[in-house]
Amino acid sequence: MEHAKHIVRAVLILVVVATTFVFVRSLATPRSFGMYGAYRFDSVAEYAAAEPVHGAPGACAECHEEQTKALSGGKHASVSCEVCHAPLAGHVTNGEQVGPMPVRRSFSLCANCHHRLTARPKDFPQVVLAEHLATSGSTLSEGVCLECHKAHDPGI
Repeated sequence: MEHAKHIVRAVLILVVVATTFVFVRSLATPRSFGMYGAYRFDSVAEYAAAEPVHGAPGACAECHEEQTKALSGGKHASVSCEVCHAPLAGHVTNGEQVGPMPVRRSFSLCANCHHRLTARPKDFPQVVLAEHLATSGSTLSEGVCLECHKAHDPGI
């Protein structure tokens, strides 16, 4: 019985820790959390009220007819402009140009889709970068893919 008081103290400490945890958690958890799943339901309205960042398909065509024409007839016709550039809102907001549209020239951008993977369809253009560079005589550098391929219509 001598040691019973230690067990009582340990249980008391566990009860205090558990009670404190539940209390702090109740203060830190938003009221709408868990209403319709394991997320904060209020965030749905917040996201719905946010200004769109990406443009609709064809949003770039109004000002960039030449690039759109090349893209629509090329192998990259199904690729959105924003994949290689950036979200439209950084370039145009409410019909007004707000900044230059960045252009990603990195070989890693092209490799996202064209790096050889066995899971990709056999007829999809894929390259092993080292072999491809060796046969073309190029070296790995910024914009190396664009030395031979047009971005909007690569012609592969």
